[in-house]
Amino acid sequence: MLRQWPSIRGCARGPVTRMEPHVRIACAAAVLMACLVAPATTAPGITAMVTTVLLWGAACRPPGRMARTTLLLGLSLFLPYLLLVPVIHGSDPGTTWTEALQGPWAAALRGLSTMQVGAAAASTLSVSDLRRGLSRLHVPSALIAAVQQIVHQASTLVGETRQMAAAIAIRSGTARTWTAARVLMSVSRLWLPRVAARAERVAAAMELRGYCRSDLPDTDATVPGTIDALTAGHWR
Repeated sequence: MLRQWPSIRGCARGPVTRMEPHVRIACAAAVLMACLVAPATTAPGITAMVTTVLLWGAACRPPGRMARTTLLLGLSLFLPYLLLVPVIHGSDPGTTWTEALQGPWAAALRGLSTMQVGAAAASTLSVSDLRRGLSRLHVPSALIAAVQQIVHQASTLVGETRQMAAAIAIRSGTARTWTAARVLMSVSRLWLPRVAARAERVAAAMELRGYCRSDLPDTDATVPGTIDALTAGHWR
């Protein structure tokens, strides 16, 4: 996942990429909302969620490797929720196994579905598309600047993390289990100061360039097409 993160933005090749950026963002928000409100403990709800994710993935068409990596990461993050089922069942003897499964299952399924939808949506938007889309949706300028900096700095910080990991591996920092554990515990003391220093430099650069006083003009505005009108007509 770390290797693919810098290239995740704008790598999709589906029909969604032909829409205007603000329409893509609005569609992604609608799909995310559909996954969140669908009942995750009934057969119709599960079918609706899975179908929605598959259709959205087909419409965005991100690279297969990215989709598989996102799925594996989601499974590693959310499947441990199922380990709570015996705990829930044991805490209340009157609870059946099916009832104990409902909560962890719903959390895992919603997490997986929203993660897949979010990754597919991110693959359709470059940094400039994200800024254009948020500006067309009349999002506050402070929020646009914050989101842009988060997206921009994420890939840079991931790259720095990879460099640190490579340097530690070369110096045999992961050769033994105890050494690897000590390195892992000390990474935060190395990484967080670099994050803070970078944030201060970015804030000073933005203030110097007048980001806090006026909005930058939209230099690549386009005219919405037919597909945008058909897709986003009910939001107007």
